[in-house]
Amino acid sequence: MELPCDDERHGRLRKVIAWSWNQLPPVERVIAARLAGFSGGATAESVAAVLDLPRPIAARLLDALTERSLLTLSSGRYRMPETIRAYAGEQLTSAEADDLRARHAAYLLKLVQQADQHLRGPDQLHWATLLRRESDNLHAAISWATDHDQRLALNLVAGLSTYWWMHGLRGEAASAARGLLAVLGPVVPDGLAEEYLLAVLHTASSGRAEGIAEARVIVEELDETFRHPVTVLLWSVVLGPFVPPELVSEVLDRNELSTDPWTLAALQLCATYPGLTEAQAAGSDANLQSALAQFQLVGDRWGSSLALNALAEAAASSGRLERSAELIGQALSIADELGSDEEAALLLCRRGDLRLRLRKVHPASEDYRQALVRAKRAGVPYASAAARIGLAKSARYGGDLAKAQELALLALAHCPEDWDEAELAMTEALAELAAIAAAAGRPDEAHAWRLKAGLAPEQYRPAGR
Repeated sequence: MELPCDDERHGRLRKVIAWSWNQLPPVERVIAARLAGFSGGATAESVAAVLDLPRPIAARLLDALTERSLLTLSSGRYRMPETIRAYAGEQLTSAEADDLRARHAAYLLKLVQQADQHLRGPDQLHWATLLRRESDNLHAAISWATDHDQRLALNLVAGLSTYWWMHGLRGEAASAARGLLAVLGPVVPDGLAEEYLLAVLHTASSGRAEGIAEARVIVEELDETFRHPVTVLLWSVVLGPFVPPELVSEVLDRNELSTDPWTLAALQLCATYPGLTEAQAAGSDANLQSALAQFQLVGDRWGSSLALNALAEAAASSGRLERSAELIGQALSIADELGSDEEAALLLCRRGDLRLRLRKVHPASEDYRQALVRAKRAGVPYASAAARIGLAKSARYGGDLAKAQELALLALAHCPEDWDEAELAMTEALAELAAIAAAAGRPDEAHAWRLKAGLAPEQYRPAGR
């Protein structure tokens, strides 16, 4: 028997949906059409707010549509199957659809701004969960606002900054900001200089030189304290390594009179930016310990994790490798609590590197294996590359050079050219292949790999030459 083609199935499905649609009372039909604008599902509260309905009436209409199988309900969230949603969307005029998207985006902005006030305190997990459930709706709102209301889009991007960075969603932040800045160009909207700066910082976090230069210009012109606490942190983290220490210090000094406890903790954390003098560096541990205590006092897990990370780096740089690994373990527990697979993958790679230096090969290998799982789940190519290179190093340290070469070649093969850190990952993979060849007694091959990695041949001559 010949099976019906997809077009036939689609036509039959549309007839079934159309029949069910026509059976709806007029008011339910109107509500169902407007629900097409909620791409990530909706709660009774959000439907009531966006459609300007009393909540009991919104809940009653949603339950009626659920009983008719036009919606599904799970964990207090109503969702419309995509086939029905596509049909429902066709029932709206272009003007109606735009009005609905504008209302929905405005509602989401209020939610984002409300959540941002709580993301740096003890209730951050609750508010982060609310934003995570709205992820699809937020993507759609930013996309729509980027084309139709750039001021709203800029406020959404700025308001989500803490949430994105807290959960290691830097790629998501950079993508949203890059699309918005492409539309805005170099023109900074009136009254939104700091919001524009945050968008630039998201794009510059990938190390793009043009973003770094642009952010520096904006900061130098924005001679005032920051309104968004996270700007203090991102300014130092993203641009600190690339601008003169005096400029970093000047920008931090502008915010010293803040009365916000989180901002004051961030200032202490940022006081350890690259370029400190020897005398300043001597007190960096004390600053970091104080920052950690203040972040813990306000109940911010993310800030505590950042301070633990910085303390771990300081411990490693002074040769206290065991202590550094212990601190990374504490930061890893927080990353798990926040549900940040990207941050967890990077932390696991760092701890793996430390364990290799301590000659703890098996625990290091286990860290890299877990990191690869987390990186794949988060869709983070640079963390996946770091984990694969780490697995190759573990095999080399363990004496299995054949396995090490196989893993290093696999890491090299998984370095696509369409992501920002690809060049660095490829260099590290090639350098590891050189180390494997040298360990195997193949100096000419090691020399060739080093040349491919761009390492100076006079610095890495094969033995006997």
